[in-house]
Amino acid sequence: MKLSVVIPTYNDEATVAETLESVFAQRFDDPFEVIVVNDGSTDGTRAVLEKFGKRIRVIDQQNAGVAAARNAGIRAAAGEYVALLDADDTWIEGMLAKTVPVLDRNPACTAVFADGMEVDGAGRVVEPNYVEPGCDHAPTLEEMLGGRPWPILVGSIIVRRETLVAIGGFPDEFNAEHWGGEDTFIYLLIRERGEFAYVPEVLVRHRLREFHAHFANRLRNRRFEIDSAEEFSEFERRFGGHSVLARLSLEHFGARGRKIARWAINRIANELVTVGLMAMHDGNTVFARRCYRASIRYRPLMFKTYLRLGWAMLPVKISQAISPMLAPETRRSLSGPPFSIAQDRAQ
Repeated sequence: MKLSVVIPTYNDEATVAETLESVFAQRFDDPFEVIVVNDGSTDGTRAVLEKFGKRIRVIDQQNAGVAAARNAGIRAAAGEYVALLDADDTWIEGMLAKTVPVLDRNPACTAVFADGMEVDGAGRVVEPNYVEPGCDHAPTLEEMLGGRPWPILVGSIIVRRETLVAIGGFPDEFNAEHWGGEDTFIYLLIRERGEFAYVPEVLVRHRLREFHAHFANRLRNRRFEIDSAEEFSEFERRFGGHSVLARLSLEHFGARGRKIARWAINRIANELVTVGLMAMHDGNTVFARRCYRASIRYRPLMFKTYLRLGWAMLPVKISQAISPMLAPETRRSLSGPPFSIAQDRAQ
């Protein structure tokens, strides 16, 4: 078997069929298998998967998080190579034909990745290229440890299965309670084992998981009514994936991992501010203050967060009286909603 496609899914009934169809639309001569790991979905995902019959192999498990789901698929994989694809992303025709042969020709390569585009929930292009200028090449390990994570979409990478087995798959610390960071860390481990190759073509559509929309809906549904420090600590653990990334980077790479660790901690601080701005926009100043204070714990030297905390502490009548005097951008920076995803990345 040349290739195993591993697709973890959790409550993706609206998108997983399109993902699978994009796999079967590939013009690829070598045999490949498709393994879908149903990570405890509670919606109609299982019924959607059943429509594909024997074209796919489904592994059902209790919800354990995307890292554990990918590991289950890797363990079951029979292919020489493993393609990782999320259940809300799609491949562009030619993805396999243009990447897999690169590994065939380069035994020293542990993985090959391509460029991709970012689309919104309706499929509209948000960013035509995921790989930024200056990063459009196969990176060294030192480049990947140099600060921000190297721009590699999960759906754009093909990895030798023997490499994934050798590194033990995704670390168990990345679980259902912790969001993010697992792909960044495993890319580092894969690159440590050998070279990467890069195909400078857009071969995957990455659907943005609307971080902002997700938390906005929960705020509007009053599901973030946090009444105690213990309850907020439980909420804060949702961002723990990047804490895991920071810790493992330092443990594994030592001083070389400091820049990635710093980025990961800053990412948590940024996301907490984003949710705080959501809360401010929704009128939930108590929750916003908790978010800002938590953000300050991760990044105590960010002056703007102190300003936002001070604004959230003002009596509503005073902030409403001052607000019209502020420039629109300043007002939004204090009262929300957050800026767009593209703007957030630039901050």
